[in-house]
Amino acid sequence: MSESPTPGESDVPGFDLDGAVSRAWVQFQRSLADHIAAMTAGDVLVLSPGYDDLADSIEADRTGLLLPCVQFMLLRDGIVRCEVPSNHFLHPQRTLTRVSERRLTELGWLPPTRTPHERPDDGSPAFFVDRPRTGSDRLAAMAVAALRDVWGVAHPSFLRAESTGQSPVPLTYSSTPPSVPELDPTAAVEPRDRAHLLDTVTAALVPVLGLLPERDRDGDIPIRIGSSVLFVRVLDSLDVQLFAPLVQQISDRTRSAEITADLNRAWSQVKFVLAEDRLSGYMDVRGEPFVPKHLVDAFDLFSAFLRSVDEDFAVRLRGRLYFGDHDDRTQVDPAAHRRRLSTGDLPVELLTLRDLDPEATGQLDGATVAAVCGGDHARILHVLRMGNEWIAQHRRDAGESTARGDEHEAAAYDALADTWERVVGSVRGALRLVGRHARGEHAADRPGLFGRPTASPPREDPQH
Repeated sequence: MSESPTPGESDVPGFDLDGAVSRAWVQFQRSLADHIAAMTAGDVLVLSPGYDDLADSIEADRTGLLLPCVQFMLLRDGIVRCEVPSNHFLHPQRTLTRVSERRLTELGWLPPTRTPHERPDDGSPAFFVDRPRTGSDRLAAMAVAALRDVWGVAHPSFLRAESTGQSPVPLTYSSTPPSVPELDPTAAVEPRDRAHLLDTVTAALVPVLGLLPERDRDGDIPIRIGSSVLFVRVLDSLDVQLFAPLVQQISDRTRSAEITADLNRAWSQVKFVLAEDRLSGYMDVRGEPFVPKHLVDAFDLFSAFLRSVDEDFAVRLRGRLYFGDHDDRTQVDPAAHRRRLSTGDLPVELLTLRDLDPEATGQLDGATVAAVCGGDHARILHVLRMGNEWIAQHRRDAGESTARGDEHEAAAYDALADTWERVVGSVRGALRLVGRHARGEHAADRPGLFGRPTASPPREDPQH
């Protein structure tokens, strides 16, 4: 093992994830403002997330629906109109929540003044704002805030920019996501504090995962491995812990205790803990000093075990996989309200999210929600559909209670619905993290000024 670095040498050179992302957005915002200021009459600019797995299906079925975007056009007299599509135009799986709509108006957009089918007016069926071209700085700031806060774009390199007109001005910004320094795997790093150690741990995982891992709100790194999710976390003690919930709803504790003991003997470096009806696994890695190779070795060992965890493993323990892709064959249908759902009908992922957010704040990080759902877009949609049906059932119960004159019971059902509304709201955020690059043009009518036919230049795939 290498010796601990001397003072001043313990930093991870150049690694500041939050700072790198912030600087990229600042650079992009300045470039966007310059672009808007240089637009000529009739020029159009569209900014949209470059990765969305609905893009191909929308192009194929030609529904005319839109994916999230922010769009600009220079009108006469130097006025720039900036629009964000409203739910009149957005695909049902990408609609704005009430919170998102409120955020847009807080940023400065005016709400839609009409539907797409009503008589045209001076407003728009989309969220819109008209500003002089000299106000390009303000428009750029509004657009960046919408892309980050409303649409959840993590970095400007994940955007697609389409610019049309007689003399389109190219947007110039770094197309490279935050750079991560290459660590010496055997060199010991003495962490300054928890944040510094977390940055170092994140950098150490990049060569293993092949990408910059997402962090959840607590700073934990959720990684899907087979039928499990491995959480890499930095403890307040400045140790690194690898944690994986494995099996839940265990019905035979005697048998499961025997299997747990066997696992602890067979995988001696992993600590298996049976608590109530749940089995979890842990590994600890020393953080003072931190040696990247120690974490990588622990990750490889734990991953090898997790790849062996499957439905048969859960059956032997008389339980269910904690993050299993359960085969829910009962689909929600238009008449589903005629049969009552119970918590047993809910996807295990939805119940897990409720456990992870006991106060029902609705603030679960999208990375965690996506990991819980296995990074599977279809699975996330199913969880979302079932959650919405569960909420709708409580709303119907509240209505029936009101009709019977039982206001107390109605209030209780409405409170339950509000709680689950916040939990389900976190699921929508995960959809933005589970996408693939959308190649090719979208056959879709644009709201307001984007109804005008334009010719878009060929696009290249964003580089990551």
